[in-house]
Amino acid sequence: MSSAPSPGHRVHRGAPRTDLIRMVASPSASPQRRAVNELLVGYDDYIRASHGAEVAGYVIQIAEDDALSIDLFDVTRHEVVVARHSEAANTVLSALGEVLLAARFFTPTPTRLVLLPGLPSPDMVDLLHELDVTIVWPSGSGTFTRSR
Repeated sequence: MSSAPSPGHRVHRGAPRTDLIRMVASPSASPQRRAVNELLVGYDDYIRASHGAEVAGYVIQIAEDDALSIDLFDVTRHEVVVARHSEAANTVLSALGEVLLAARFFTPTPTRLVLLPGLPSPDMVDLLHELDVTIVWPSGSGTFTRSR
């Protein structure tokens, strides 16, 4: 599928951040950043193995001094992935905002995924589903489950 940018914005495709994480695991990263990195690398491994995903990263220039980094984009399935370290409501809401914003810059609109360490509260699940966002979380050794 095409990943054409919306008019007026520059979208730069590059390697997914998971490639960088594998090369340079920073011991100085915060515990939250390390948790997100582990989720991203695990999910990257999973989608490459399960359906031979072509994976990319993107940087979207929103304004002259404002850019949005997309850490993981499953090009094969046309899915934008936003990861967070916790399934707490405020963290999930942050991920929701980011994934909704990121998806706006691709044509056609990609499937929107929020990658979390576990399933959030039923209220958060309902909210994400109402906004057509799928939740993904680890479900065993090297496997992941989707909320729908």
